[in-house]
Amino acid sequence: MLEQFKQKYIEEVNDLLNDLEDTVLALEQNPGSADDINRIFRVMHTIKGTAGMYDFKMVEKITHDVESIYGKIRDSSLSVSTVVLNLTLECVDLIRNLLSTGEDNLKEEVAVFLAKLSAITNSDDSRVTGGDSLSGGKISGDGFVTYYLLFEPEADIKDRGINISGILSDIDAAGDGVIIPRYRATESESKYNTYWEAVFSTQKSYQDLTEIFLFVEDEVKITKISDGDLFKNADFINELTSLQESEQNYIDTDKLIGFVSGGKVEASAVAEEEKFVKKAVEKKDTLSAEEKIIDRAVAAADTKTTSIKVDSDKLDELMNLVSELVTTKAEMMLLFEKYNIPELGTLCEKVDRLSNRFKDNALSIRLVPIESLMLRFQRLVRDLSVELGKKIDFKTDGTDTELDKTIIDNLSVPLMHIIRNSIDHGIESPEIRVANNKSERGLIKFTAFYSGNNVFIQIQDDGAGMDCQALRKKAIEKGFLKPSDNPTDKQLMELIFMPGFSTAEKITGISGRGVGMDVVKQNIVKLRGEIEVTSEKGLGTAVTIKLPFTLSIIDTLLVSIDKTLLLIPVYMIDNCTQITRRQLEADNGRFIYEGEPTTIIDLRKELEFSGKPPKKENVVVVNYKDDVHVGLIVDKIIGEHQAVLKSLGKYFANQEYISGGSILGDGSIALVLDVPKLIKQMEKSDN
Repeated sequence: MLEQFKQKYIEEVNDLLNDLEDTVLALEQNPGSADDINRIFRVMHTIKGTAGMYDFKMVEKITHDVESIYGKIRDSSLSVSTVVLNLTLECVDLIRNLLSTGEDNLKEEVAVFLAKLSAITNSDDSRVTGGDSLSGGKISGDGFVTYYLLFEPEADIKDRGINISGILSDIDAAGDGVIIPRYRATESESKYNTYWEAVFSTQKSYQDLTEIFLFVEDEVKITKISDGDLFKNADFINELTSLQESEQNYIDTDKLIGFVSGGKVEASAVAEEEKFVKKAVEKKDTLSAEEKIIDRAVAAADTKTTSIKVDSDKLDELMNLVSELVTTKAEMMLLFEKYNIPELGTLCEKVDRLSNRFKDNALSIRLVPIESLMLRFQRLVRDLSVELGKKIDFKTDGTDTELDKTIIDNLSVPLMHIIRNSIDHGIESPEIRVANNKSERGLIKFTAFYSGNNVFIQIQDDGAGMDCQALRKKAIEKGFLKPSDNPTDKQLMELIFMPGFSTAEKITGISGRGVGMDVVKQNIVKLRGEIEVTSEKGLGTAVTIKLPFTLSIIDTLLVSIDKTLLLIPVYMIDNCTQITRRQLEADNGRFIYEGEPTTIIDLRKELEFSGKPPKKENVVVVNYKDDVHVGLIVDKIIGEHQAVLKSLGKYFANQEYISGGSILGDGSIALVLDVPKLIKQMEKSDN
């Protein structure tokens, strides 16, 4: 049970870290944002609060120290700086590693990081506007009181039907602070084997607190430490941490009270309103305790859960079930066509409607906005631009565009390579940009949009662009071209996707090994997508990726050549017509479509089928790109088919023009034709 809760904690922390990373990047753009500073402080406080319960001691320690730094920033005792922001981002990475690999493997990294934090905490900031030291300082009263609480349950607490986790939740909700679980070294017949200490600041009255523990009042001890919110004071937090980490079984409250009130602090004094103090509660303090409870209950009743987290394996299983349903529906349709039973026909229509709705709903559940990838790319741009001494703005448009989860999961690596190349190869240094009459700040723009059943992603930069002559020279040097070759600019651009081809003059930790864009193309092709590069020297480069909406189920047209069944995606089809072999030979492999000569690809010939073609053949006209039409000749058009796509397996993975397969209702297999790849190959052959 503890391991299950621990895993949920890790998932929640990872979500918080994503939010934290985004907030740090926003704070870097606006260092005076009180909201962002408070958000970072709260995230650190939240992660720290439960880390110790699941034995993440190092996570608890580093979040405590970072929280202390942002406590100083909130109190204007320390200012936001590049060093602080860098350490906060480093903290994000370190916590992720601690949660994924375990704390025992990262002790040295944690020690180095804590030393960096200590240097910041102990440094003198020249822009300090007000100290938070307990020596001579004042604690803001603003209605807060800081308490110590000890909860020592009796051994029979569960037998009495008391919910321990509910009490701990009430303690946590009472105010801001820390809850410390303790474990008894020896068994005790009268006491529960775990007890809890808490130190927190709250605006609740002492009477309100005692009402929380109405049924365990003999097992809870509440001690007032001081008026005011002591958790706004870094020195108090350090003293509390020191007492907490001592070998004593309990925090020494006398020492804690003495530390605050022993002539060092005028604890009851009310300081002026602090710069980053919490917003005042909107409701008046005149409300009774009963009215507050009713208000909270009404608010809770009005709050509805609008989303839930679902394990990705469950989504995959859901799609498998949808696939089975679609196949079963096809089997039922075949039975109806065979026996022509009216009742079965009505049932088939109902199952067809329900399966289509079920399919659409299941696909929509799997859709994930591209925005989920943006945070890591913003971080990449920020870190690499600093490392390379460049100034770069990263702008996005259309990030609410959604794609299937499987595509999103496999899209991160290729997009990262493209953006990295834009930073390293594309955007010039500020000095060079100014010399070329450009803004010293480069721009990388990420755009996503729908077009038909496809999603297009474009990454543009306003950098140096690519020099086609330089590409040609490099290609000849590396043996990709012969000196006598005279390729077009478009063909030269495609060379960057060749394995081992790189324009970098030297190998660095960022580029130069000739594997980046090769990996990009391989990954995009695996997703049944296409990639194209356009560039103009001195103006910049644009990389455009075309992806299918989903990889699971698509509407197709079922055709045949001899006894082989082929599937063509419906979204590519423009029209279907017929033609005779005599017409085809007379027109030299072309036919007139919408008044224009249109290229025809004879699939029987290109796929090397034996046998004689029928007297009248069918032409499936597909819209390739930019209204370029191509006719595909097949023997027979059978009809539409909702294809559940399956992999061909490792033995048939390298088929040149086939991208997958689908099982039909009668158990036979139809192969999915990779139309774009087929047409591209024909274009190369013609050239």
